[in-house]
Amino acid sequence: MTITDGSYPLGSLAKTTAAAAAAATLSTLLLYRSYTKSLPTDDPQRPQLILDAIANDAPIYYFGVGSNLSRKKLENRSVCGKKIHIISMEPCVIPGFRLAFNMRAFPPLEPAMGSLEPLDSYYDGAAAADDEKAEQEALLKRTESRALKSYEKEECHGALIKLSSEDYERVYKSEGGGSGAMQGYEEIIVTCVPYDKSHPPVKAVAFRAREHVRLTRDPCPSKRYMTIIREGAAELGLKSCYQQWLEDHPVQDPSPAFRKLAINSMVFTITLSMGLKIRIVSHLQNWLLFKMYVLPTEPKWKQILGEVAAAIVLLPTALAGFVFKGLLEASGAMPPQLKRWVKMLEGE
Repeated sequence: MTITDGSYPLGSLAKTTAAAAAAATLSTLLLYRSYTKSLPTDDPQRPQLILDAIANDAPIYYFGVGSNLSRKKLENRSVCGKKIHIISMEPCVIPGFRLAFNMRAFPPLEPAMGSLEPLDSYYDGAAAADDEKAEQEALLKRTESRALKSYEKEECHGALIKLSSEDYERVYKSEGGGSGAMQGYEEIIVTCVPYDKSHPPVKAVAFRAREHVRLTRDPCPSKRYMTIIREGAAELGLKSCYQQWLEDHPVQDPSPAFRKLAINSMVFTITLSMGLKIRIVSHLQNWLLFKMYVLPTEPKWKQILGEVAAAIVLLPTALAGFVFKGLLEASGAMPPQLKRWVKMLEGE
C-alpha cells in the first residue's frame, strides 16, 4: 500500500489539495487576464482649457488636495529639481465633489491616494453649469464610488493655486502626467469658490483617478498620507469642520514588522516595473492584495486573516527585495531616490 495508489487517506488528501490549488491558480489567472483586458490603451484626453493655456503661455489655476495642500510640498514637487513658483494660493471649496481616497495604490502600506470625485449632486445638475458638464462629458463618466466616511456637506475643500503653464506642467508630470496610457490621473475642470468672497469663482484643473485605478469603495488612506493632508489643511486654514472630518477619518497603520515586509516587496516590484519594465508581477500582486484587503474598521479577526493572507502574497517578493536592497546598501549603489522613498515609508 502506498501513498500514491489512492487507497491511503494521505494520498487522497494530497490529490485533492493539488487539484484545489490548480483550480484556484487557474481561476486567479483567468480573473487577472480579465482585469488586464480592461486596462486602457490610449493616453487620457486633456481639457481644451489646459491646451489653450499651454499654447498661449497663460497662467493656470490648479485645485490642490492631498499633499499639495502644503505650500512647501508643492514647491518641491518638480520632477526636474527646479522649484515650483506659486503665483497665488488660497483656500476654496468646490460644490458637488468630494475628496476621495479611491486611487488604487499599494495595500496595506499605502492603500489609496487622494482624488477628486464627482458626487450625485454634480450629475443631477445641482453643482455644475450645463456648458461645463458638456465640456467634460467624456471625462466625468459616472461610476460607482463610495466613501468610507463622508463629509457632512456635498463639497470638497482645498487649495486654489495659480501657476504658470510651465510650472503646472511640472506639477502634472510629478503626479504621473504624460507617462502614457497607464497613468493614474486624468485632468478635469472644476469651478472653485474662494473663501474670500471678494474673489470671484474661477475654473481650475483638478486630478481625478482614471477608471482603471478608480476603486468602487474607498479604502483607508495611510496614517503617513493622512498626516500630510491634515497638516496641509491646517496650514492653509481650511474650515474647522472640514479639518475635523480629516481628523476623524480612519487610517491604515500596519504593524512595524508588516510594514518592513511590504517595503521590501515594493523595492523588488518597483525595480522590476520601473527599471526592467516588467509589470506583470506588480499588477498581479496588487490585484490579489486588493481582493483580500480588510479595512481597519472591520472586526479584529477579519483584520488578522487579511494580514496573514496579504503576508503570504507579499513574502516571495519581500524576500527578493530584502536581498536586493541589502546588496545595494552593501555596495553603496542604492539610488538616492529609492533611498529617500524607503526612508519616507519607514517614517524616518
